[in-house]
Amino acid sequence: MKSNSHSSVEPMCALDPLLLIPRIEYAEDIYEYVRSQARDFCLVILDMKNFHVINDIHGYDTGDVVIRTFIHDLRQQLPRGSVSLRFRHGDEFLFFLPVTPGVARSLFESFQKLSESRPASGMPADSDIFVSYRFGVIELNRDNREDVKGLLRRAELALRQVKGQASPRS
Repeated sequence: MKSNSHSSVEPMCALDPLLLIPRIEYAEDIYEYVRSQARDFCLVILDMKNFHVINDIHGYDTGDVVIRTFIHDLRQQLPRGSVSLRFRHGDEFLFFLPVTPGVARSLFESFQKLSESRPASGMPADSDIFVSYRFGVIELNRDNREDVKGLLRRAELALRQVKGQASPRS
């Protein structure tokens, strides 16, 4: 397991109490931090599919375990210098990664295959509930001057495009 140091940009007062990652209210500060780095980043927006089913069938305590484990496991796969945020709804997230969009897509596709190949952590082994998600990726270069609202609009558009390409069963 890789060890990631996220604490330098994720102050304790800003953390989501369940997942221990910043909430969307701190997106502007984190975006400014990312823009100050001497490298290009990309932004991944992730929306878990049908997560409410876990809460509805198994209760919120089980849902909390599933989402906490999912985010922990995913963050362990992210490159050093990545920053994670909880987005608008409980099952939406933003990830700033210091890699190219192609590398980010590959990383999230690999983790997606893994998470869809086994029951969600916290669920019984014979469960047929898997954590699945859709994600969109946008590039951020050092010279990017758009504000955080523009960035979030662009990310949400990338996610909507992915959702539009999904098969009817997704």
